[in-house]
Amino acid sequence: MTATLLSLISLFVSGFMVMLASGLINILIPTRLSVEGVSADNIGLIMSMFAIGLLLGGLYARRLILRVGHIRVYAACAAGLAFAILSCYLWMNEWLWAVMRIVTGFCIASTNIVVDGWLSERATSNTRARILATNQMVIYIAMFLGAFVVNIAPTTAPTLYIIAGLLMCCGVVPIAMSRVSAPEVEDIPSMPVRQLFGVSAIGVTSVFICGVAFGSVLSMLVVYGEAKGIVGFNASLLLGAAIMGGFLLQFPIGYLADRYDRRMVMFYSVLLSLLCCMMIPWIVALDLFVVLLLMVGFSSGILSSFYPLGLAEAFDKLRQSEMGAAIGAMIIVYAIGGTIGPYVAGLVMEQLGDNYFFVFLALVHALFAGLIAYWVKKPRTVPVEQQEAFVAQGASGLVSTELDPRIEQVEEQPSLTVLQQAAVEMAQSNPALAIEMVSLIARSAPEQLEDVITAVASVDEVDSARLYAILQDSVADDPQSFAPAIVGAGGEPSSDLISAVFEDAESDQIAELAASMTEAAPEQSLEIIEAATEAVVDEHPEMVVDIAEAYLSNVSDNLEDMRYADRLADDSDKTVTEIVSMIADVAPEQAMDVAVAAVEAVPEAASGLVEALHESDAVDDMVSGLDDKPDSDPV
Repeated sequence: MTATLLSLISLFVSGFMVMLASGLINILIPTRLSVEGVSADNIGLIMSMFAIGLLLGGLYARRLILRVGHIRVYAACAAGLAFAILSCYLWMNEWLWAVMRIVTGFCIASTNIVVDGWLSERATSNTRARILATNQMVIYIAMFLGAFVVNIAPTTAPTLYIIAGLLMCCGVVPIAMSRVSAPEVEDIPSMPVRQLFGVSAIGVTSVFICGVAFGSVLSMLVVYGEAKGIVGFNASLLLGAAIMGGFLLQFPIGYLADRYDRRMVMFYSVLLSLLCCMMIPWIVALDLFVVLLLMVGFSSGILSSFYPLGLAEAFDKLRQSEMGAAIGAMIIVYAIGGTIGPYVAGLVMEQLGDNYFFVFLALVHALFAGLIAYWVKKPRTVPVEQQEAFVAQGASGLVSTELDPRIEQVEEQPSLTVLQQAAVEMAQSNPALAIEMVSLIARSAPEQLEDVITAVASVDEVDSARLYAILQDSVADDPQSFAPAIVGAGGEPSSDLISAVFEDAESDQIAELAASMTEAAPEQSLEIIEAATEAVVDEHPEMVVDIAEAYLSNVSDNLEDMRYADRLADDSDKTVTEIVSMIADVAPEQAMDVAVAAVEAVPEAASGLVEALHESDAVDDMVSGLDDKPDSDPV
């Protein structure tokens, strides 16, 4: 693992430089605006534009990467960041600064996505979580340190703007010199927000509240501190406490959220943060600066955890295939909250006074607490022990889709060998000749036979039944062992192929063979089991139960490995019911034994099985058989 992290050091260094500059900008912009006498509501509006850029970057960065590549997008965004901050020094215009904040948000989002993609290229299922944690640590530390760089020079001098621009430009160098290969990128569609809200209202609301409240803290806390005389190094400490609290407190909250009902973890966390927000104005009035830092760090840590908590809550109820699309919807929700929060906070401070900044945050907390209390009344549909794991996320609000260990990554298919490629090309142009080639390879290079069979069978034009017939003539020992490869390589296997496999198979091999074939082509399970049953029912009817049990064992194992939401959406119970119904018609004497095994493997199918047995008269026949038995002699 250490070697893997060391090989990614150039990516971490580049990300550190960019986020260090971002941390500097986060405190430089509101401080400079406050010094220039810009009203709090306008400062809030300018700062909220970052979230709009963040949203645009999350939506369109992948399309840019697909068009021009990773390194060009990263270099262009670094140049865009430098341009944005240097423009802010050259022209003190509020409209220009708002536009530059959009540019900054877009570029930060894009650079994060580029780096995440590169890190994902080197990550495996075992290292993904640790690489993500390391990357998040780099981001938070950089943003924390960036808040202190502002003390090098006055905010009205060009020094800080030049430093930020230099950091942005220097961030390109380690990546440009890196030998890490650029990964393939797919444009992930976004799930409609309304649909996601219907699935997990509390999850979507939690992310929205994070955007509103945590976005307000990151954007307007320095303005609040300026009004209270907290300037210079103390202002850096104040913002640094919020950033570091947002990182450190996610771990204990995540620990609790994985072991208890996370709705209740959210509820009590919100109440604690609400209490902090209510106390902070009093602490400021009493000039207890250290206590203020602790309170701000504690509250910000809770606020930042609302994003990963909401995401985990939504993932509990989503299928694995829907999780990537849900992240796109969550980015939209977060960006909307991040746009509304700073502006409303600035408006409140301008109209009602600076003290009302934390009153505004307290009201947001109270609203969220009330909504959680309402939703907690509804019974939890996901058992606590099967909740999706909590994964800490960055202060930028972007989720690392490629690195998130909860999202199933599509494994890159190994490249075809020269022989496989030749076989595919031949099968596409002349399927019959490709099948004959398989016969030759079976005799001359049997060690490569399975790879070639898989390649040829994957071509739609190839007659899979004919391919299997050739193998029966060419392979002396166990041609049935290649049947799962043929069935799984192509599309829907033909009935002729399935029947041919079981016609010549040894009876003691059929149960295992049927189970392997259903694993390779689960959508054809009914047809495969039916063919296997018909092959043994006349001479060895007792083996029908063995065939069903082998198949049911695989189904049970697969269901146990599934996530809770995927298991609920799985339709294996319907397939099992259809198989039992078929066996009840073909081999009624074995139907009850198969049904009992089916209920043990897939309890959800119990009601359907009873109905299927009744429809086939299997239960009635068994009962009538019991009634026809003579009574035992009395003792």
